[in-house]
This record gives sequence, C-alpha cells and structure tokens, in this order.
Amino acid sequence: MAVHTESEETTEARILRAVGQPVVYTCPERVLQGILKCRSVTVSGSAPGSVTYWDVVDQIEFDGEPESWIRIGYYREVGDKLRWASQTTITEPASIWKRILLTAGREQPWFRELLEDVMKDLSRPAPHS
Repeated sequence: MAVHTESEETTEARILRAVGQPVVYTCPERVLQGILKCRSVTVSGSAPGSVTYWDVVDQIEFDGEPESWIRIGYYREVGDKLRWASQTTITEPASIWKRILLTAGREQPWFRELLEDVMKDLSRPAPHS
C-alpha cells in the first residue's frame, strides 16, 4: 500500500466504505443492480490548496450477470467534500494508468489474475479475425 498523509488515509477509508454497498447501473437498455465487492484506491494528484483526485478500480457483481464487472472511476475532493465525479469513464496519462493497474493488481487478487491472463494472451499470436 502506498504511503499517504494522515488526511489522505482518512479520505481513502471514506472511499473504501462503499465496499459491500448496493450499486445501480443505469443505461438506456436496462438497469442493473448489484453489490460493490472490491475496490482499489489510488490518489491521482492534486494541486496545493486545490482539488485532489482519487481513482478507483471496482469489482461489481450484478444480479443475474454471469461474471463480475469492472468499473474505473474517480472521486473529486475539495476541502472536506468528497464526491463521485465520474460520469462515464476515466481518462488518464499512461503513467497514471500504470500506477492504477499496479495498485489494484497488488491489492486485489481478482485484478491481478485478470492482468496475468491478459499478459498470457499478449504472449500468444493474435487470433485471425
């Protein structure tokens, strides 16, 4: 786990409180309901006296779905106000994506297994379409 300041640890704990809570995903075709099973938290960056961004990688189990879903999103923290800020997705530089993937892979066995599976697939020739 990364070293955080005392206030960052408090924020991380607040973000992790969502694990085990209900999740509702609404899209034009349907509404999915489920549970947030796991979450990895990575501080993305901040500016002094400004905003801090916290990236999350979530594992969600939706009712009636055959496999877990992964959501990558972010929170925005201004002062003591912490808000879910992702509308649809997250876009970050490669170095931030690397940090997010490394943190989640080290903290969550299910995510590490996914990364290892991807690496195995990358080592094989691409299938012909």
